[in-house]
Amino acid sequence: MIRYRAALAALLLSLPAASSWGAGAGLLAGTLPRLATPEQFNEQEVREYTARVLQCIARDQRYPLQALENAWEGTARVNMTIGSDGTVKSARLVKSSGHTVLDLEAVNKVVTLTTLPRPPSMLRGREFRLAVPVSFRLN
Repeated sequence: MIRYRAALAALLLSLPAASSWGAGAGLLAGTLPRLATPEQFNEQEVREYTARVLQCIARDQRYPLQALENAWEGTARVNMTIGSDGTVKSARLVKSSGHTVLDLEAVNKVVTLTTLPRPPSMLRGREFRLAVPVSFRLN
């Protein structure tokens, strides 16, 4: 937090006075650019990591035959536990898609993931949980 404040102070000191900003300067008088806080950087890293995990889930996703025959669609929500070594340790259904066969396939897909992206630095070497939607859509 101290580094963040020091960087902000340095930025403020390096900016010209608001009165010297002409009409074409690109900034309105009295406005400063927003800097992301460390918490916002962490939040962004987690969002990007979750998106990469969802890509892994969607890759080679199998649509159960019974669901295809009945034109069933839905989205199951699965909580996955990722171990300190970066592998899936467990998965459990937390919200049903409305069809048991889709729910079972969603949990199975998550449990059998063999490669996951590298977790954000703040999560590396730690066990953590991630809630992911697993969608089944017929297009």
